Amino acid sequence: MATPKDIAEPHKELRFTRSAQAQGFFVVTAVAFAFGLLIGVTALMGHPNFQWWMPLPFFLLTGFLVPFSMRCARHAYLILTPLGIEVFPLLKPEKNLNLIYWNQLHSADFNDDLTLLKLHFDKEQTGGVVLSLKPIQEKQRPLLKKALEGRLKE
Repeated sequence: MATPKDIAEPHKELRFTRSAQAQGFFVVTAVAFAFGLLIGVTALMGHPNFQWWMPLPFFLLTGFLVPFSMRCARHAYLILTPLGIEVFPLLKPEKNLNLIYWNQLHSADFNDDLTLLKLHFDKEQTGGVVLSLKPIQEKQRPLLKKALEGRLKE
């Protein structure tokens, strides 16, 4: 299993993972496993409407979602570094990493409930990046806002 790489200077960066998204996947995993177990036990007891193969789709879903949930919980979504903001997409983050340098940014806007972040590249706000903050836990979003606004004031 892939693990996060060692960081050269961990005290100089803030890392935000997809932990809120991982929680939802863990819940779906638990429910799928419970359904598979229930159907499997019912089939083993000899119920005529249940076959031996019926729990397999639920167990396959569980087998797929467990590593996916762990990946979301462990790997970064946003990293604030001395160079800028690193944005890691959900699929193929090694290939599709987006690094936004601090000198590119003019301002940042958050919506009222801290679920959307807009990074503006110019004063007229005609170019930039829009990021959903829903994958980040709610209690970490104010920290992200404070860190980002503090860095942009410099």
